[in-house]
Amino acid sequence: MARHPMDFLREEFLDPMGVTQETLSKHLDLGSKTISELYSRKRGFSVATAKKFGKLLNVAPEQLLQMQALYDLENDTNEYDVEPLELQHNTKELLDMLSKAVLYNVDLKTLHGLFYGEFKNKPDLLKVLFSNVPLNKTVKYMLDSAIGLSHLKKMYEYYVLKLDGKKHPYVEKMLLDDDVSALEKILNNEHYFNDPRDYEQYLFYRVAFLRKKHELLKFINDPMQSKEVRQRAAYLYEFMTHQKVKLDFAPTPVKLYANSKRPMSDVNEYGVCSGVDLSRYEQFVRTGNY
Repeated sequence: MARHPMDFLREEFLDPMGVTQETLSKHLDLGSKTISELYSRKRGFSVATAKKFGKLLNVAPEQLLQMQALYDLENDTNEYDVEPLELQHNTKELLDMLSKAVLYNVDLKTLHGLFYGEFKNKPDLLKVLFSNVPLNKTVKYMLDSAIGLSHLKKMYEYYVLKLDGKKHPYVEKMLLDDDVSALEKILNNEHYFNDPRDYEQYLFYRVAFLRKKHELLKFINDPMQSKEVRQRAAYLYEFMTHQKVKLDFAPTPVKLYANSKRPMSDVNEYGVCSGVDLSRYEQFVRTGNY
């Protein structure tokens, strides 16, 4: 049974020494009501109270605070209606994959640290991540945890350059461009992509991981850009932020992917048709699968 720290102090020091409540009140500069409530266990020890008693009786204040915490926990009969916070499915799956591959338990802190600079200390995990784990599992974990591509890029570069890891074509496609150059490719897509599937895959990865959405505003408001580029930028900005923007010209119909064979239909207010396939994009965000 947990002891109240006041009971401990009374039994060990105060009662044998004949110290009265009035004496304590005077020496500790505490009110008589406070001392009385401590004696009757109606009041708990605060940090200040523990430090005062600790100094008075040469007792470690952390000992008194620990006793108070244990006493409070044992005597708190309240039932708190709180749902446990569980790991998301893909995070669990990724942890299990890594643990089975390296033959020791990989916890969430280790996995999180891997993406935030501790990969040099865990070369075994880094190798497994890029050689044994399907990319979609890593992608889904990153989306769930709001981890940007810049973290993956640092890890991948170390894996290839320092650990002589085998290059991963899909990872390289994701990491080749920074946000601005990626947007330039997406918006001027007819110059960079010959296949609609390649464009869609690139678009999904980059849109999902794009952190600097304000970069789209620069394309929207840049009169040096073509109207088609500005229209696509406006469409994607609303798609990603759910915020409307206004173009300073009357848009004419344009396809999101210029070389798409899809018919020119369902033109939105920005003049863009054949836009993002929402169901396929939501599947990508939900599962990490393209």
